[in-house]
Amino acid sequence: MLKSHFLSFSSLNVSSRSLNASSRNLAESSNYALENYGTALPVAVIELISSAERKAECSVTLSKDGWAWFVCGRQLVIWKYSKSAGANTVSTPSRKSIAVSSPKSHELTLPPSDLAHKSDLVAVFCSEADSVPSCIAVSPEGTVRYWDSIAHENFFVEINADLQGQECDTLSEAMPLGCLVATTTASVLLLTPRLTDGSPNIQCRNFKTPQGLLGSISRRMSSLIFGPISTHQSMETRLVKLLSQKKDSHTLEVQILCSQTLQYWQVGETERLLYQCDIDKWARESLIAHVWSRSDRNSIHKLRVWILDAQVYKNDLILLIAASNPNLSSQIQYALAALPMQSSSPPTGFSSFCVLKYATAMAERSDSSLQESSPPQCRFVLVGSTAYLYSDKWILCVPSNEPLEEPDKLEVKAANERFLGAGVFNQRPVFFSTRHGVLILQPSVGGPNDSQSFIDESIMEHSQIMAENLDPAQVNYSISIYLQNESTSSKLRLAFINFCRKNIYETQSLLEELFASPTSKGQIDSLMDRMVVDFSQQIIDDYPATDPRWTDSVPAGHESTFTTVSLLVLHQLEDKVKAHDLFLTFLRNMSIWGDLTAIGDRRGAKSSAFVLMEHAEKLRASLALRALHTPGSTLIDASIRRVLQERAVELTNDKLTQQDLFYRHITALGDFFPCFVDVVCETVANMSGSPSDKVKPISNATNFIIAMTNAARDYRARNIELLEQCENSFETLPWIASPGPRSVRSSIIRLLHLLVEEGVANADDAGLRSNLWSQAANLTDILLDALKMYLESCDEHSPSFAQVKQEVQSERSAILELFLRGREFERVALLAEKYVDFGALLTVCDETMNENKLNVYIDKLGESGFTEFACKWYVKLLRLRRSEVSTFLEGHPDILWVDQSESENYLDAAHTLTNLACVEKDLYSRKRTLLSLAKLHLVTEEKLGPDPEVVQAELENVEAELALLTHQEQLPVVVLQAYDIDPNTMRVFTASELMEMYICDENVLANELDFKKALDLLNFLENQEERESRRLGIWARAILRDAWTQFDTDNVLQSISGTIFFKIIEFSLGTGEDLADLLPNPEEILREPQLSELAGNDVFQFLLKAVYEHVNSLMEATR
Repeated sequence: MLKSHFLSFSSLNVSSRSLNASSRNLAESSNYALENYGTALPVAVIELISSAERKAECSVTLSKDGWAWFVCGRQLVIWKYSKSAGANTVSTPSRKSIAVSSPKSHELTLPPSDLAHKSDLVAVFCSEADSVPSCIAVSPEGTVRYWDSIAHENFFVEINADLQGQECDTLSEAMPLGCLVATTTASVLLLTPRLTDGSPNIQCRNFKTPQGLLGSISRRMSSLIFGPISTHQSMETRLVKLLSQKKDSHTLEVQILCSQTLQYWQVGETERLLYQCDIDKWARESLIAHVWSRSDRNSIHKLRVWILDAQVYKNDLILLIAASNPNLSSQIQYALAALPMQSSSPPTGFSSFCVLKYATAMAERSDSSLQESSPPQCRFVLVGSTAYLYSDKWILCVPSNEPLEEPDKLEVKAANERFLGAGVFNQRPVFFSTRHGVLILQPSVGGPNDSQSFIDESIMEHSQIMAENLDPAQVNYSISIYLQNESTSSKLRLAFINFCRKNIYETQSLLEELFASPTSKGQIDSLMDRMVVDFSQQIIDDYPATDPRWTDSVPAGHESTFTTVSLLVLHQLEDKVKAHDLFLTFLRNMSIWGDLTAIGDRRGAKSSAFVLMEHAEKLRASLALRALHTPGSTLIDASIRRVLQERAVELTNDKLTQQDLFYRHITALGDFFPCFVDVVCETVANMSGSPSDKVKPISNATNFIIAMTNAARDYRARNIELLEQCENSFETLPWIASPGPRSVRSSIIRLLHLLVEEGVANADDAGLRSNLWSQAANLTDILLDALKMYLESCDEHSPSFAQVKQEVQSERSAILELFLRGREFERVALLAEKYVDFGALLTVCDETMNENKLNVYIDKLGESGFTEFACKWYVKLLRLRRSEVSTFLEGHPDILWVDQSESENYLDAAHTLTNLACVEKDLYSRKRTLLSLAKLHLVTEEKLGPDPEVVQAELENVEAELALLTHQEQLPVVVLQAYDIDPNTMRVFTASELMEMYICDENVLANELDFKKALDLLNFLENQEERESRRLGIWARAILRDAWTQFDTDNVLQSISGTIFFKIIEFSLGTGEDLADLLPNPEEILREPQLSELAGNDVFQFLLKAVYEHVNSLMEATR
């Protein structure tokens, strides 16, 4: 939102009666009307404005969301000024009715301050649609007050930002990150509202200043001072504008514009300064060139320049600039400049600069010091690309298609009426008047369209030249053709002619008549698409209208487009560039551009907008070629001759040169590339001197092609958003990337091979070779960029997509292979990463043995499938180098089995896996996986191998190891918890350790099954003595689980049947096990040290022997 303009209420003297004036058009010009808009003003606002006793400064902000806030002293009034959809205007109600119909407003109290509050330091925003807004307000001293809901005036959070004496100037909403606050000296803070334990809170973060950007402490500069200040300007840094755009949900791009410089920041979890540039320098240079080019040097040094305001339009920053030269005049000149904005690199200057046909008188001052003069009080809002400049008394409308014309001006007549603020709502400018409240500026019928592009004044000058050079006879001929035959092409031509003459009404009428039928647009090869594309081709292929040499060569009945009025070829091309740009502007301004669809071609259908962009690209490429085509350029001259020969063009007019004929036919520019490469190859092949002599013509030829293709690519990159405004579901195959044996694409590839195989190979200097490789990288980048654009436009679900993708990838890999063979690993890595060639990246890592770089690519490109591709790539590499790999892997069994498995040596792979499992001690899950893989290979070998006995023996070993792991897997949960063991990360336990875990005291729920598992684990012990000792210990631990001395000896069988000891025996009998090997005799048990206390107890001895007697009887019964 633009800065509000602040006024003292002592100068307003507004009556309540003036606020109730009811008039539809409060001010008018030939193209615009100022009307009442939205809801009535809140009573509180009317009373504040009407109070003549107040001396406080007042300001208003009108947000794009339809909310307004009015600040007067410490009073803040917030209301919704926009009406529901469809209510575009409203009559201001009478004073009597205001109390009834006044909209709901919210009155808040701002923090205490010794300085004047203003609406620029307030932000009102909604976290959700239709919710009650929140509000953040900052005092000039830095006291921050946050209302989570403006409905609750007394519920707010207040903190104090440490500004170290600086004064706050602007608060800009940047949700969801928060709000940005800038001081008058360009320090920036980020305020982030949060909920902490359900309560609203706000955090404050200062931007960190990069080292070297701090100014003098004595001047109390902010943390964002922009380098050295021009001696032409005041040494004090003055904030002009704080702008921000949402890049994604977590990142902002922030522009901080000061009186001399611009800084571009990226803000997320941290803030980073991307670049800074000197705006004042570019503004001075442009003003001198456009306004004071004929002034003497002394007067230019006195030039005073102010950057007044800025707004973002698409990818440009539009600046409002004012300047005066008091030595020559007391007038202040105004200009609009467009500065390209991109986060990747700083701009190098303005892309367009238009001096307005409007000036104001410099305010008289008692102090004549120029250095202390204040900037003019003028701001602007931007709707589309139309700028609406405003001060407290007037509004100036500057449509971009007529920046050189005198702009419309609307003024307030009443002495006590002022504009306090402005904004944009629903793509229309809105203003706040002290007399009428909220006003909207509407275009009159036939007025300008705000959707047009920001046009450089040179294009508009060319439209005037074209209009002045229109031959009346030719115009009358077009009119007669249209009237007699109703020629559609003549009608479009007439519409364009009227547009150049600025006859907008006639233009619109002709177009409405031409495209009245619903079938005239919206489909492939529609009337609109064909006519527009054909006329675009006529423009770039037109004959020079004023060159008398062409008189005999122009076909009979040809209707000139008058695109070029120059005689020199270079100037003719420049004229065609401007004329074609004007035609594209005509299409956008007259609402044709968005209705374009596609035209059919041999490949299917091509976007009409894309074809028009190709025409513009070829113009730029031709212009680049002509700029390099100097006398003595034998390669270009020979190529042009060959092009004309292949086209079968005869030079029948001896007044015209081959260059005249070639540069006239722009659409066929692609013919030049194969002929040029043919000439270069033949020239190099026929050179008889030293091989190093071949390098220079190859390098020069490459520079020509790079200049041409770069000019085309740069134009496409700058205007890519234009394609997005049209139907873009069609494949976009750039002319640079079109296939074919005589195409631009094949010519570039041929030139690349020549450059590497003849140029680099014969260069006898390292520096020269480096330059040649740089040329090769630039040319490769241009071609791969075009191929990438084509592939991204293709439908992934189409039957031909896989084939197209394979062709593009194969061609890309073949080109990058040139760099790999030349060991230009850094260059090929950059290209391969940019264009996602995983094979080339892996080759670079493999050839350079750079494991760190491989890990970087895995982290960066893992989600894009790089890791999977790398695995497949290395497996394929293993196959190609089988013998070397096998020898190497013998010392690396952890990956040896993969090679053995790939070679179908399944038994060897199983043996390797089994050995790995046997030495695995750290991770149970890993050992089980290794054994499972070994078993899988053995089963496969058993089915296919010739020696089943060997396989069976190996399989038994694996099964035994798996059985041991199964015991570990079945450990009771209570034991794992007692020993703090995680089943997912537990180590491998020995058989002895597992026995102890099954029967330990911590296994409080142990039963006969747990003890039986412990006995089963005896089979995994190889030492006989240890096995016997463990067996006795397990039975003894089983006995100790029950209180034998407390059993009832009168019911012996009932008592012993419930013991763990007896249940183990009973379970073993039930499973058919031989108790002779499992159960020790009573005497051995009684000698077990763990049972020393029980062994002497008569009751225990009695019961133990009773168990054995009962077991013997059971065994006898089963025989």
